[in-house]
Amino acid sequence: MPLNSEQIGQKIDYLRAINQEGMLDRSRIRDIMNGGEAAVKALLGDKMNVEYNQLPAPNLFLTALERFAQKLGRAPDLKVDITNDNDSQRAKKKSEKIERIVTSYDKFNKLHKQLPQASRWLPGYGFVVWTITHKRDRNGNPYPYAELQDSFNCYPGNFGNDQEPTELAIIRRVPHVVLAEQYPEAKPYIYEQNKEEQESAYSILVETTERQSSWANSTGQGKVVVEFRNDEGTYVFLPENNKIIDFMPNMLKSGPCFVVAKRYSFDQMQSQFQHITGLMANMAKINILGTIAMEDAVFTETNIVGEIESGKYRKGRGAVNYFAPGSSVSKPVNNLPYQLFQQVDRLERHLRLGAAYPVSDDGQSPNSFVTGRGLEELGQSASLHVREYQGILKEAMEQLDAKRLEYDEVMFPDKRKPIAGMHNGTAFKEMYTPTSDIAEMYDTRRVYGVMAGFDEPQKIITGLQLKQQGIIDTQTLQENMDGLDNITKIKDRINAEKAETVLFESLMSQAAQGNPQATIAAIEIRKNPQNMTDILDKFYTAEGEEPSEEELALLGQQGGPQIPSGPGGGLPGLEQVLGAIGQGPPPQGVPSG
Repeated sequence: MPLNSEQIGQKIDYLRAINQEGMLDRSRIRDIMNGGEAAVKALLGDKMNVEYNQLPAPNLFLTALERFAQKLGRAPDLKVDITNDNDSQRAKKKSEKIERIVTSYDKFNKLHKQLPQASRWLPGYGFVVWTITHKRDRNGNPYPYAELQDSFNCYPGNFGNDQEPTELAIIRRVPHVVLAEQYPEAKPYIYEQNKEEQESAYSILVETTERQSSWANSTGQGKVVVEFRNDEGTYVFLPENNKIIDFMPNMLKSGPCFVVAKRYSFDQMQSQFQHITGLMANMAKINILGTIAMEDAVFTETNIVGEIESGKYRKGRGAVNYFAPGSSVSKPVNNLPYQLFQQVDRLERHLRLGAAYPVSDDGQSPNSFVTGRGLEELGQSASLHVREYQGILKEAMEQLDAKRLEYDEVMFPDKRKPIAGMHNGTAFKEMYTPTSDIAEMYDTRRVYGVMAGFDEPQKIITGLQLKQQGIIDTQTLQENMDGLDNITKIKDRINAEKAETVLFESLMSQAAQGNPQATIAAIEIRKNPQNMTDILDKFYTAEGEEPSEEELALLGQQGGPQIPSGPGGGLPGLEQVLGAIGQGPPPQGVPSG
């Protein structure tokens, strides 16, 4: 039974209440990450009577977050396991079909753009949210769509032991014109302000008004809209008017049409950096005090004991002052305490430890206060954090896959649609029908590669070592390398190159033994190395054709250059032929006979 407006208001107030404490943390973290005056206020408040429009300290929170995101922003590999042992070949084809379907989902959803953003919100806010809906391509074909939501605007329900809430409220401001285009039947409510103040609606309106802008709406203008989702469906609610303007029933048996990925914490949903904001504030304060102390040290006062005959103390270059006998001038020395700089170094070490952000991630060498063992432990801590976040995103991606597949089959069962993309290094383009090709097969397995989270130099070095030790094969190494999109084409090129090398070496060996056709082919390659492939094809497909008169003349047998005979009066070697016709010795590394 769908909810009415009063019940929706109660649900929203409840979700706001359980997320109230977390909203304060989100606001603070958001301001710090964005920098500027908001970051200064979030850290220092009104206690420091100093005007700063930028954070007076390195924003280690933001830098650490960027490093995490760069390691997490790549989608894990997709696998669909074979479940039918009685017909393995058929099951394998069906599994591969599902993989290509989900791969096309990822491409259509632009997952490669969503994951880098989600990888920032997950550590930053402590959670990230996707909602499941559908969009159409330019030809009108509908596909399931996983839409990344701004975590700041999301109010999830209780997570429970399974870490999967069943209720979600998204509160945001939407420009009036955009809202009217989406819901034309609700225009009277969109442009009308209700005079009656509903207590629940008023509280929501006040809270959301405090935020001037959002990720999706940078202007901060528009009408407050609440999107409430549960097992029954999705409600679109206008709290100012206390009206439900849209309801979309949920057709999924697996639960509501959303996925929430939550960072593991003790008993509250928190940012990874929430517990070290005090350290960041102290560093900013010390930097401010250090700046003030240095300014005082440079611009110190001048003390005059006695009288100035001119009556005024002149400063600057070329200034001359005349003093009465017995007068003196002095400037106090304001030395900065060395403990101040020690404290800054100590705070930075503590911040890096709390944020799991080693100096090696910046490409820096550790300073004198960091031991090699400490640096190693800090790097291991960062790796552990990355692996834990990978596990969270992996499970979230598997849930997204299952809900998208189910959504496609339930909503568009008999719609035959095209898909295209790149799967296992091979481009594909084909058709599918959800009912027959999906057939309630919703389970996928997302896998991060053995070198996931490594930078490129680490991937190359580690990959080559693992391959040399026989732990991984060449294809696995290639799949973990960024930029190798079409692995099948690369393998074909490698095989062709190997075959060409074998044919070339065989040709040179025959030329060295006095084969006239091989010698002529070698000479042609020497003259036109860019045509080597064609020359080799011609040589090995000629099937022992006798050399022409021109070719024999080239070899000196019909009035051509005088070429010495080979050993025992036989045909000359390749080196002798090339020397006689003025081509010089064979290239370095080529057998000369």
